[in-house]
Amino acid sequence: MTRFERELNGSLGEFWKKNAEKELDELRRELENGQITIDEDGIARNCIGRVLMSDLLEKLTYITDKVNAEATQAARDAEVAGELAEYRRTRRPASEEELNEMRNAFGKGTRVVNVLTGETFEL
Repeated sequence: MTRFERELNGSLGEFWKKNAEKELDELRRELENGQITIDEDGIARNCIGRVLMSDLLEKLTYITDKVNAEATQAARDAEVAGELAEYRRTRRPASEEELNEMRNAFGKGTRVVNVLTGETFEL
């Protein structure tokens, strides 16, 4: 059972139940106002055209049967994969300022790894 399911069913208390119901009401308004759209494949997107993240998608499944959770998640995965590929493709070397910020955060002599690109930095 997800956190939201527990909130909605009241097992976390009345405050969280009311809050979950309020979130669903707000989401319903966003759907009615076109701030959230669902295409013919059931893929849900936000007002700037991005595929919904899983937390919002879960809530959307409570208020409409038009959304296809699996198709939306697959579209989100593809969207993120494309963004990561673009980031890796356009990544430039770290500037001296960025290296100094890393030294301040992690300490001189530390090896830092960019988990998105695999690039390592010896500080």
